[in-house]
Amino acid sequence: MYSIIERISLSIVIITTLSTCTNSSSENINNYFNQKFMDAGFTGLQAACIKDGELSWFGNFGFKNINTGDAINDSTVFMIASCSKPVTALGIMKLYDQGLIDLDTDINDYLPFKISNPKHPEKVITIRMLLTHTSSLMDNWDLLTPLYTLNSGGGDSPIPLKQFVKSYFIPKGQHYDAERNFAEYEPGTNLSYCNMGYAIAGVLIEIITGDPFPIYMKNEVFKPLGMNNTYWLLADIPHENIARPHERMENEKGETHYEVLLNYGYPDYPDGQIRTTVSDYAEILKLMLNKGKVNGIEFVREETIEEMLRIQYPEVAKYQAISWNYNEFEHWLYYLLNPRFPAHTGVDPGVATVTCFDPDKKSGAIIFLNNSAPSSFGTMKLLYMDMVKRLLQETGK
Repeated sequence: MYSIIERISLSIVIITTLSTCTNSSSENINNYFNQKFMDAGFTGLQAACIKDGELSWFGNFGFKNINTGDAINDSTVFMIASCSKPVTALGIMKLYDQGLIDLDTDINDYLPFKISNPKHPEKVITIRMLLTHTSSLMDNWDLLTPLYTLNSGGGDSPIPLKQFVKSYFIPKGQHYDAERNFAEYEPGTNLSYCNMGYAIAGVLIEIITGDPFPIYMKNEVFKPLGMNNTYWLLADIPHENIARPHERMENEKGETHYEVLLNYGYPDYPDGQIRTTVSDYAEILKLMLNKGKVNGIEFVREETIEEMLRIQYPEVAKYQAISWNYNEFEHWLYYLLNPRFPAHTGVDPGVATVTCFDPDKKSGAIIFLNNSAPSSFGTMKLLYMDMVKRLLQETGK
C-alpha cells in the first residue's frame, strides 16, 4: 500500500467532473470515489456514469505515473484492454448494418487465406462465432505473451495485423500450433473466450473496406461518435497525456509497491489495445442506450443494436450477446445481489477496466484503472460490485 506521504498526496488529487445531477449529488459521488480510491490503494482511475442515455458525471483520480506524480485529467487516455472488444464488434456491425457482410457467412468467403480448425476442417467458422467466442479458435498464451512489447522497449507491435493472423492460423506459419491454437470441440458448439477471434475481425474489416483497421475505425466509428481522443496505436496519439500501466509487486517481506510499466502493444491489437477516456467511451454506451442514434441522428439501425444485445446461441452460451455478456462477473452471488446487465471487463498488465449498462433504464457505468487488476476479495468487490453499483445508483433509477 501507499506510504503516509503518498496517501496525503492522493487526498489532494485533481478531480474533474461534468454533472447534470445536483451539486450535492456530484459532491457525494466525488467524495465516495476519492475515499474508495485511497482505501483500495489504486494508482489512477477515471469513472463515469450515464443517465437517461447521456453522460451525467465523470471524475479523475490519482496519477498517470506514480513516480512523477503527474495527475490524471479529462484528456488522459487509458489503455482499456478487452473493453476494446465491443468497439471492434461495433465496427463489424456497422458493416453488417450497411449490408456489406453477413454474420453467418464462412469467414473464408472474405479472407484471402483460409482459416479452419484442423480438428474439424469441414466445419464453417462464421463472423458471428468470432464475436461470441464460439469459433473453436483458442488463445495460445505461450505464443502470445512473449509478443507483448513490454520487454522489447514498449510501443506498438512491429508485426502487421494481417501478417500475424495469417502466421497464427495458417499451417507452417511462424506462430501456428495445430494443437494449442484450436479447441477440440466443433465451431459453434461451445463457448471459450478468444482474443484471436477479434484479431480476425480486425482483418475482416481491412479486407472488406480496403482501409487499415485503425483508419476505418477512426473515420467510420470514432469521428461520427465524437470520440476525438480515442486511438488504437500509440504512434497515432498526438500528445503525451497517456496513463502509464502500473503492476502491483510484492517483495520478500510481503511489502507491496507499484512498478511503472512502459506503454506497450501487441500484434492482435483489435482485441484490446484502445487508449481512450471515459467521456469518449461513454459514446459507445450512449449508442447502445439510444438505440443506434447519435444526437438524434441514426448511426446504425435500431435493429442492429438489438442484434448486438441479443443472446446469440442460448443453448451454447446462455449469456453471450455480440461481444457484451450478461454474466461478465461470473459469480452467482454477484447476480443474487445485482441484475444481469450487458457488460465487459478488461485486464492486461497494469490495466483493469469495467463497463456495464441497463438498456431499459438507459443508465451505464464505466471505470478505467491504470494498475493491475485487484487480486484480493475486498478490492475485487470494491471495483466490480461497489463502484459499479454506486455509478448506477447515481442515475437515480
